[in-house]
Amino acid sequence: MGDIIYLPINKKGRDLVVGDYPSLTKEEVRRLETIRDNIEQLLNMVSGIRNDPDAVALAAGRYGLMRMYQLRGRAAAMAFANRCVETAEIAEDLQK
Repeated sequence: MGDIIYLPINKKGRDLVVGDYPSLTKEEVRRLETIRDNIEQLLNMVSGIRNDPDAVALAAGRYGLMRMYQLRGRAAAMAFANRCVETAEIAEDLQK
């Protein structure tokens, strides 16, 4: 569900310099997409087993956003969360 999103700043708040994020190869993109897809499959499976998709979504979102904050800071975590919601809204609109 989505593309790789590049974050514009790091935790220290400075602009990223060349070398902080070298351009990704096709293999790296495939690896990241596979990780993303596998995690989504696991979360869907746990949602079904536990029969509580809300609890799984809240736990996964909490973990992801707290970890993003630790790695990249508040602004990047919030921007990522907003981008995810925007993507979900666009997908919902396209399904109508």
